[in-house]
Amino acid sequence: MSEAKYPSTGITIAIPTYNEAENIEWVAQDALAKLPLYFKDFEIIIVDDGSTDKTPEICDRLAEADNRVRVIHQTNGGFSRAMLTGIRKSTKEFAAYMPADGQFLIDDMRHCFEAMAGNDLALGYRGGRPDYTLRRMMMSYGYLMLLVILFDIKYMDVGWVHIWRTDKVRELKLDKTDGIFILSEIVVMFMRKGYKIVESPSFYHPRKAGEVKNAKFSVARKTLFNAIKLWVRIKMGRV
Repeated sequence: MSEAKYPSTGITIAIPTYNEAENIEWVAQDALAKLPLYFKDFEIIIVDDGSTDKTPEICDRLAEADNRVRVIHQTNGGFSRAMLTGIRKSTKEFAAYMPADGQFLIDDMRHCFEAMAGNDLALGYRGGRPDYTLRRMMMSYGYLMLLVILFDIKYMDVGWVHIWRTDKVRELKLDKTDGIFILSEIVVMFMRKGYKIVESPSFYHPRKAGEVKNAKFSVARKTLFNAIKLWVRIKMGRV
């Protein structure tokens, strides 16, 4: 195996997962195969958010087979709570979010890995999204416009690859955050603190199996509510 590209950098890959029995095993195995190409010091933390399918036992089997995988089981609390657990349990210099459904993988983050040094947050932006319906495209770009209006966020994509400097993201008070909006809220907080944020190209893969969980109107409503709630908190000086 060739030498890791970033031998002096440690990274945690945090994978929040809920009912991903069809995907979590191959996603984790791909990560274990590809991470040594980039990092000598890494760990994978899978946060099982109260799954009701075979996900918990698959995750336990992965951890038993490789000590670089840690599994945390918790009662179902939603994406933000699972993501926070992964961040708080990280032991490495950087912590990165990776979805359990395989829509981006370790190799798809390679340009973001290049951008980590000297920055506090590396964001990856997607290219083409061949499986997106017109409704999903409208929801996605409408959300980006909302973030511009409320928070002056002008990054191309804030819902995809995120690699945080762990000590910086840990200091944020994120317990009031709910759902997928946690990713955007971290960007807003980093901007307000003047932390260094960089963007790099990434990639998008359609799901191989299972249900898309974040494309529902109920999720969109919750995300809109959380965005407005954060905006109000900022205006009232509570952030």
